[in-house]
Amino acid sequence: MDDGRFIGEFQLRTELPPKVMLDIGSIGYAIRVSEWNKGYGTQILRSGLEIAREHGMEKVLLNINEQNTASIHVCEKQGGKLWDTIERYNEAEGNHLVRRYWIIL
Repeated sequence: MDDGRFIGEFQLRTELPPKVMLDIGSIGYAIRVSEWNKGYGTQILRSGLEIAREHGMEKVLLNINEQNTASIHVCEKQGGKLWDTIERYNEAEGNHLVRRYWIIL
């Protein structure tokens, strides 16, 4: 039942400039905290992969903070293959490791 509540969001970036490659990835998604552990991340990513295919993309890059085990699990469940791990810095998280995954469409 759709009661109009915000559950999550999805972002698609169809080009791979340096900021996408090293920072935000070509796909991003977020789930409202109160809706965690209900399968919405999997649903949003699965739908997002279909949108990427419709845009003619052959693969997408997900950059995931190494501490975000839920997103790592969702990504791997949708076919994500670990490419590498890089160190990044931002004001919110300081220095942290980012796992970069490719999903072949």
